[in-house]
Amino acid sequence: PTARMSSDGTLTTTAAIQSRTKSYAITYQVMPWLEGTFRYTGFNRAIFTYDRNYEAKIRLWEEQRYLPQVAVGIRDLVGTGLWGSEYVVASKKMGDFDVTLGMGWGRLAGNGDFKNPLLQLSDSFSSRENDYGKGGELSTEMWFSGKKVGLFGGISYEVPGFPLTAMMEYNPDQYD
Repeated sequence: PTARMSSDGTLTTTAAIQSRTKSYAITYQVMPWLEGTFRYTGFNRAIFTYDRNYEAKIRLWEEQRYLPQVAVGIRDLVGTGLWGSEYVVASKKMGDFDVTLGMGWGRLAGNGDFKNPLLQLSDSFSSRENDYGKGGELSTEMWFSGKKVGLFGGISYEVPGFPLTAMMEYNPDQYD
């Protein structure tokens, strides 16, 4: 994830088809500061088993001269929890480069890079259940919880004079 938002009213569709997974998504820019995504993902377990999830991303503030744009997001808001993750992310444009760095919980924590900073507020953030139920309910007790958090990030480069962008990213999701 990045802190970037599309133009208001933008609708985007994606499909990622691999040997292990098939993922389809529809993303829409609801308001200038709110983005929503619906995903439908299949896993290859002898036959494909599908799971759906919904993500919301909220921009906290826009990029300024010395400050990056910052957003917070929650994946699998009312799903089974299989794709459950939360994140805080910052993106900063520098010339033709756009750099993103974020901190993630749940799947975006991976194996964990450091202790969850929210444990300073309450021990209730230490436990994260991996309840892959039927979905359809808000799983607020899992949000931003877990003993560790992970870092993710990326960099993109817009090639001057061409409609071409090169990207690299690091994502700690273990895809278990």
